Amino acid sequence: MSDSDKGRVAGKVAIVTGGSSGIGRATAELLAAEGAAVLVTDVAVESGQAVVEGINAAGGKAAFLHHDVADEAQWEAAFARAAEFGPVSILFNNAGVRTETTPLENVTLADWQAHMAINMDGVFLGIKHGIRAMKQSGGAIVNTSSIYGIAGASMIGAYSASKGGVRTLTKAAAMECTSLRYPIRINSVHPGFIETGMLDTVVEEFGESFIKKRMISATPLGRIGEARDIAEGVLYLVADSGKFVTGVELPIDGGFLAR
Repeated sequence: MSDSDKGRVAGKVAIVTGGSSGIGRATAELLAAEGAAVLVTDVAVESGQAVVEGINAAGGKAAFLHHDVADEAQWEAAFARAAEFGPVSILFNNAGVRTETTPLENVTLADWQAHMAINMDGVFLGIKHGIRAMKQSGGAIVNTSSIYGIAGASMIGAYSASKGGVRTLTKAAAMECTSLRYPIRINSVHPGFIETGMLDTVVEEFGESFIKKRMISATPLGRIGEARDIAEGVLYLVADSGKFVTGVELPIDGGFLAR
């Protein structure tokens, strides 16, 4: 059996944060289908366990761990648990939050800090412990940013700032690994408007017909994306297909950022 028959990440061990739903779930399922053993982590226990049960029932290999990505001790526990499958060589730093749309003048410091704790601190801690785990044997880290980590948008300043931080931290970490000759590639994905639970909260806030019409009109390909679209991009970056790619921001946005 050739490596391609086994799967594009056969024999790899992956951690997927925020893996209980949406982009995280789609990516965990795809990596498992392509041969990786996957540790799915999230604060949503019941749905996370359901993802793992589905992967295992389909013949894959997965486990679930409750994981607050803003807690460094829990990152250490996550890498220790994943290492039970073997050396960790893939990290999808995906967990993130977005609160209600709010003018910057009304954003509370607590809300700002909540965005930074999950979206920035969580990604930093994942990179930190990912480098420690992979610097000898090698690996790939992908961080979830956003189109609004590149483009500005009103009323989501805290979210946009945190995702912009993910973008530049990704590049800094990628260059640091190359300068230290660590065999680790680090990239970011920048989803556009994707059918996920996070999108559902925006729809609830503004109304389905209004907000979806605006999102579709802002997307040159004329549709809202699917979580699987992002998962395919992550797979490309962590598999051998992306072996010459590091420090890159990959928009998966239906052409939004090309306008």
